[in-house]
Amino acid sequence: MANRTEADDPGYKAHQVFQDLDRFILFYEEFSELVVGFPTFGTRAIINIDTYLYSSIQGTLESIRLVLEKGRLGDGFALLRKYHDAAVLNIYTNLYLEKNLNREDTIVQEVTDWLSGNERLPRDNYGGMSEYIEKSEELKPVFSALNKNSEYREMRKRCNDHTHYNSFDNVLINDNRVYAPKRIELLNSFKNDLENIFILHLSYIFYLNDHYMRASDYMDALEVGVSPEPDSQYWVAPFIQEIFSDLIVVKYPEIAEMIKNKTAMHLTIRDEYE
Repeated sequence: MANRTEADDPGYKAHQVFQDLDRFILFYEEFSELVVGFPTFGTRAIINIDTYLYSSIQGTLESIRLVLEKGRLGDGFALLRKYHDAAVLNIYTNLYLEKNLNREDTIVQEVTDWLSGNERLPRDNYGGMSEYIEKSEELKPVFSALNKNSEYREMRKRCNDHTHYNSFDNVLINDNRVYAPKRIELLNSFKNDLENIFILHLSYIFYLNDHYMRASDYMDALEVGVSPEPDSQYWVAPFIQEIFSDLIVVKYPEIAEMIKNKTAMHLTIRDEYE
């Protein structure tokens, strides 16, 4: 076939990364809808600003899926870096608001100016935001657990190499007509990098904002004028419990314990319900 590309290889088309992307795309869609009702204290936003960010991340993951389907693996890594940037941005803004908010009616001007498009964030680049997170006492336990090895540094370097074509190999891997013997091996790395960013994002956010895990039952009852079931404000949304058990508990059980021990939410560890 004249138009056949490396993306038509059966092993490539059936790779687990596509199922993972579908799962994460659906997760961010549901997560965006779940948090919409929580106010973003410290800003003048009427709707939670994270609901827009999670929807935007959903779009980035959809774009990643499209370019991977075409065999443009290098472009996939460039978009993966964008996903990582968005996750770090989200962690940073939530942490910054928490650290700089004294009362619920206080406006955190730096974030408000960013929302209005008047200013960049105080640390308007990935390095500055990452350093702020790294030096935070609030997130130190999670940071330490995530950075026991060099996985995240290697992931970032891999994304940068493909974004900036730091090697001619990075050029070739983005050409879906060129046979690359390590294409599947690199796709395996992509899958692992994608999962690691997802875990990083949720680990920090659930540790900071445990109410983001709350199922909608409590608010649904109030909205229709009936009394919520006892303790329903502590129920965890099923899709969050599922992803928490399948990924965070399995890969970073110590972080799962940290989150569980810090929250009043009825979050369970896998062993507790098997």
